[in-house]
Amino acid sequence: MKSQVLAAIVATGIALVATPATAQASAPGPGSTACQAGVACFYDSVWMNTVPERYGNPSTSCTALPFVGKALINATDRRIALYADKACTQLVLVEPANNFHSYPSHDVKAFRAL
Repeated sequence: MKSQVLAAIVATGIALVATPATAQASAPGPGSTACQAGVACFYDSVWMNTVPERYGNPSTSCTALPFVGKALINATDRRIALYADKACTQLVLVEPANNFHSYPSHDVKAFRAL
């Protein structure tokens, strides 16, 4: 009887350890590399491992980046046009809504939402 109780306790303990916990979502901190829903996050690295420049509700006006963009997480519901110049005259490509991409062969200097 004792061995059956002990076996049940051990089995319960193993099940508790093996069951994954659900992570709680939280807003990224000021130095975080994460991007939130509804925000366009531009990175100066193709690996998206640096602190991004975040733009909530991106404007349809030309917005110059403070650095050369090498990656974008577009977590918005709008397409974003990317430009090779700060005046938004040299279109590089258009990034779809809710998408991410890195640009090793392009230098993105400005953008606008479409």
